[in-house]
Amino acid sequence: MTRMRTLLDTEAGAPDIRRQQYATVVLLTVSAATGLGWAFDLAAPALLAGLTAVFTLVGAGGQSLRADLRRLRWFAPALVLVMAGGPLPASLPWVAGLLVAAVVFGAGMLPALGQHYRVLGQTFAAATITSITTGLGANQPTHTLLGAAVLGSLFAVCLRITTGRSDPTRTTRAAVARTLTEWGPGIVEQAATAWRGGNSAVWLGRVLAGAARYRAAREILLAQARRDRTEAELLHRIVDEADTVAAELARAVRASACTGLPPLARLDPLRSVLGENSRQAVPAAARGIDEGLERIRAAVIERDGTTVPAVRDDHRQGWHVAVRAHLSPRSSLFRHALRCTLAVGAGMAIALAMDDPSVSTLLLSLYVVLQPAARDSMTGALERTGGVVLGVAALAVLVALLPGAFLLVPLAVTVMLLRVDWLRADYRTLLGALITVTVADQTLMLQRSPADVAIGFAANTAIGAAIALVVGYLGYLVLPGSLVPDVRGTLRATVRAVAWLLRSVRTTEHGSGAGLVSQSASIPALRRTQDLLGMPALLDGTGADSEDEHSTRLAAVALDSLRQDVATLALRPETERATAVPALHAASDVLAGHTVPEIPGMRGDSSPETESLASALLENALHARTAIDAIFGPDEPWKSYTLSLVRTQHLRIR
Repeated sequence: MTRMRTLLDTEAGAPDIRRQQYATVVLLTVSAATGLGWAFDLAAPALLAGLTAVFTLVGAGGQSLRADLRRLRWFAPALVLVMAGGPLPASLPWVAGLLVAAVVFGAGMLPALGQHYRVLGQTFAAATITSITTGLGANQPTHTLLGAAVLGSLFAVCLRITTGRSDPTRTTRAAVARTLTEWGPGIVEQAATAWRGGNSAVWLGRVLAGAARYRAAREILLAQARRDRTEAELLHRIVDEADTVAAELARAVRASACTGLPPLARLDPLRSVLGENSRQAVPAAARGIDEGLERIRAAVIERDGTTVPAVRDDHRQGWHVAVRAHLSPRSSLFRHALRCTLAVGAGMAIALAMDDPSVSTLLLSLYVVLQPAARDSMTGALERTGGVVLGVAALAVLVALLPGAFLLVPLAVTVMLLRVDWLRADYRTLLGALITVTVADQTLMLQRSPADVAIGFAANTAIGAAIALVVGYLGYLVLPGSLVPDVRGTLRATVRAVAWLLRSVRTTEHGSGAGLVSQSASIPALRRTQDLLGMPALLDGTGADSEDEHSTRLAAVALDSLRQDVATLALRPETERATAVPALHAASDVLAGHTVPEIPGMRGDSSPETESLASALLENALHARTAIDAIFGPDEPWKSYTLSLVRTQHLRIR
């Protein structure tokens, strides 16, 4: 109960009315649906409606109200059709198999387009597998299932509107505030995506620009501290003091209104550490910290509520680049998507041939063993296999023996609706919750002894896990790739590809457009960064040092974030790109292994988006440089000629 009260409170510890209303509506609706389902023998449609609501909120949530509603316009109807039409393909095995295979393959390829596309694809794949393999509502008329799915989807939409109407920019403010409290690559890019896609206020864009400048200056000071041991203590004290001020400003950004800043948020970190007359003793990058914090303070106090029209990405160009980069067996993302598709296809054939209700967990267990592994990785699959098999068997016995076990299904759906953010962040948790609901629902319908139920579910779950392991291992032998991860080679190729992309956009300073040039350079950069992102999972369990795994993950996220920044900058107007040329030069110098740069200046008429992109470029380059030094060593000579000797033919995609 203490944990539940904490979840329903605000950051300051006061009761959060919005969360309490959300929890109350969920509890009342699930209770009413459970009662109606029991009274009118509509348990399956009620469960179908509940799962549809969960999938809708997981897949199309997480951003501002306007952005979520824009995705719901097409995601909700597609989800309704697949949930209501799940039992129909059972009479046409080939149709069912092809549908599941196509959805799984598409979901495996969508991460190339970004985080939200990954969540959408994985959620839709989980919904397709659940509706088709569990036979949920197979004994009900089609119009009943369609009505239940529509009601579940409408309930989710109403929940999202109700919770977001009073404070539509809550999630956007939280995303922007995280740039002042969480350190590492990719944070600014997530906040910028949330701000650009939701008709957000001007003041949030200014906060984002100030936060990006603060983060870039902060990373420069930390890099100087690593190079100069004599000033390291002083620089770390400045950074620590500035982080304390930034944390207070983050609280003000998250607040729905601001009547004034607290005293701690108005402190000058340089004056606190050095006193009144010691500003000349610090590096010039420290001015970036002052400038960033001051811009944030001004934006928070003024709170210019003018909305900026949502910037919609060029989906055609994004799809074109992603297809050319990854529709090849040499892409690790393609190989993993193909392995998942082959495994699910084999499991689907077995499930349709067995025609047993206890086979409903076969594909879900298969997916939970194989899918969460990052692209090429099979690491941890055996541990997940044992955990899934034992968990399913224990749950089946518990449901068969426990009095009132029928309440477990609505209880699980309630928890899923209350913890949608948790399910969105961890795909394995979503699959585990679906397995729990499926086992409980099917066990209650089977008139068998607890031992038979446990053996049946455990055996079918083990079959699914075994298929995932076998297909995954055979994929290593058949598809191009290597069982031994080549971290250094992959990192070299990634840096070369990102460096070429940087150079292509820098051509704007000579008056030429960067759109067409950057598009051709984006293809190898996207392929290489996605390959590097899958490398940490390959290292896990190979005996590699945990520090090497951490450095590889840091380099992968930093280089991918740098690629996103440069690709986004290429779509900006030419005048805006020109203002970011100093930042492009600085990022190139950092990747080439040159000295730590100064934070570049920006014109006063620059847009907040371009300012945040320019600062994020430098921050991500510094993160990547830190990781590269940790992997290769600071004296590795290859970095010094990375940019000067890049040749286009070295980056050719086959």
